[in-house]
Amino acid sequence: MKETNSRGRKRDNNRTEAILKAASELLIEVGFDRFKVQDVATKAGAGTGAIYRRWSTKEALIIDAIKMMPTPVAPVTDNPLKDLRALVAPRCKSAEERPDLLPGLISAMRSDPEIKEAVKSGYTMDNFRSVISRIVGEDYPHIQLLCELTSALALLRSSFTPEEIDGEKMTDEIVSFIESLKKLK
Repeated sequence: MKETNSRGRKRDNNRTEAILKAASELLIEVGFDRFKVQDVATKAGAGTGAIYRRWSTKEALIIDAIKMMPTPVAPVTDNPLKDLRALVAPRCKSAEERPDLLPGLISAMRSDPEIKEAVKSGYTMDNFRSVISRIVGEDYPHIQLLCELTSALALLRSSFTPEEIDGEKMTDEIVSFIESLKKLK
């Protein structure tokens, strides 16, 4: 976290955590483009001054909020197709409900290298790989490409055909596609 000022009252760590939690939730709810520090202050029950004493810019707050977001954990059951569905469905639902969320973040990543690094540090293909490899086999020659395509589909549709997104259908398409590759082996 970027502390910007050491004068004044002692920082309340609980308030800092509440601000970061509110910022993380707002990023997921409204996206980067509509993210406002005033909304974070209201949601956290803090003043904007308290926020700007901790973070000198909106972007600095966003970076710390992104860094504290948990990385989804891939489920591990005896049914890898069900596990893939559990991993993919929330992303597809999010693309349906908030199609402008990902393109706005991509734009922010292009214009701010620190935001890009914060996102990259919390994003991994390991979850997709662990589930998909249980379906098609660890030795599948294009496992990395499958992982990238699986996660990229929501971004592609959010960017070009947001009005046509059906999260449940997209989830079914992804799971069916991966399952069909197993049969080709």
